[in-house]
Amino acid sequence: MPNVANVLREEIQRLAKKQVKLGLSPLKRDQMRLKKSVADLRRQVAALNGMSRELLKKVTPVVAERATEKAATLRPTSKGLDKLRRRLGLTQVQFGRLLGVSGQAVAHWAAEDGRVRMRNATLAALAGIQNIGKREALRRLNAIVEPKPVRKDRRQQ
Repeated sequence: MPNVANVLREEIQRLAKKQVKLGLSPLKRDQMRLKKSVADLRRQVAALNGMSRELLKKVTPVVAERATEKAATLRPTSKGLDKLRRRLGLTQVQFGRLLGVSGQAVAHWAAEDGRVRMRNATLAALAGIQNIGKREALRRLNAIVEPKPVRKDRRQQ
């Protein structure tokens, strides 16, 4: 003969599970709806990212052309470069990284009096950053990937 306590315990568990299921069914519906909306949002984000990549591919060459055209007319001075660097709120190293040169080159330019001599690629980069703001400069800096220096393992030598 079954123990009354066991039967009572099992009946209480069954009723408790039934109540929990009734309480969770609206939450499950909400959860499914939210999962679908998240999936839709992810698809939208992926589509927008693709569109922005396509637009950047179209715009970047035009901007680069304009920068090289403008670079031919640039006559950078040490004061002008320092003023631009300070307006962008960058250190000499960051400014150099943005232009594709070393921080030492920027320091050398700052030490000179008068006109600064640069390569054409650097002039084009300078023309490309003359009309940007602090946020855009920081965004471009963060987009630049620094190559990691190759370290030789002493054990392999």
